[in-house]
Amino acid sequence: MAADASSSSEVTSSVILSGRRRGVAARLEQDVVIMESRTFVRRIPVAAIERVEIRGAKGRSLVLVLTPPEKAHAESWTVDSHSAPAVRAFADTLRLLLPVRDAGEVRTDGALLVTRVPVEKPTIGWRRAALRLLVSLYLLAAAAMLVVGLLGAYEWYAALACWLVGSLAIPVRHGVSAGWDMTREAWRLRTSGVLVEGRKSYYGTYEFTDLDGRIRSLKDSYESAERVRILYDPADPQQTAQVGHRTVGTLAFGGLVCLLSLAMVLALAAMGLAGPLAALHVLSFGPLY
Repeated sequence: MAADASSSSEVTSSVILSGRRRGVAARLEQDVVIMESRTFVRRIPVAAIERVEIRGAKGRSLVLVLTPPEKAHAESWTVDSHSAPAVRAFADTLRLLLPVRDAGEVRTDGALLVTRVPVEKPTIGWRRAALRLLVSLYLLAAAAMLVVGLLGAYEWYAALACWLVGSLAIPVRHGVSAGWDMTREAWRLRTSGVLVEGRKSYYGTYEFTDLDGRIRSLKDSYESAERVRILYDPADPQQTAQVGHRTVGTLAFGGLVCLLSLAMVLALAAMGLAGPLAALHVLSFGPLY
């Protein structure tokens, strides 16, 4: 279980308006509107905005009209969203920050105050590239088996069925990861944990003080006592903590989940490969159908 460190300062969340397209959003941070796109990030000071308008079908478009220079057309930026309430909420919040201007006040060109920074595209790591390659090969293999089966080689239908059943090994592998993480966390608590007393703050949440004097909170909906024992790892109290100091049961359960999931992954992977290999006459262990 993860423990949260308490803080005395209040943190104000930034107001965010998500766009229809991926990577497009508007974010309000203090006195600056940050407009994100796939290519650029624009920082628009609130002082450079003349007015905020809501347009489009059902009010799903936010338009920021910048202050225009004398006798010139005002520049504007638009964010199209899926949610009309989100557009209204963002517009109402931004309007509260706009400065009050007189009708005859001389306007400076708001476009001159806007800064634009190109978005740096993240490099694709070798793991992501390898994953994309494996997914592409997997889809090509499944498509090839389906095409061959449609052309009349009926044994490839059985091969494709085994291949698809073997695909269940991909989600089942998360059980291996979950069991391993559970076992590793319990082992860390058993070998490096510190036991302290925790007090109930409200339902399902307990507070305790770590070795650095920081008050942390831990959620546990299974306990109802006013005072409990809390075991946590001093090296990582934010993530590794639990109510109670017994770890044998967690070690056994986590190890069992990991082993059973691993056995299922291996069995499913073997089944997925057995079909195509048998159809290619590489394996011969009897008819598949």
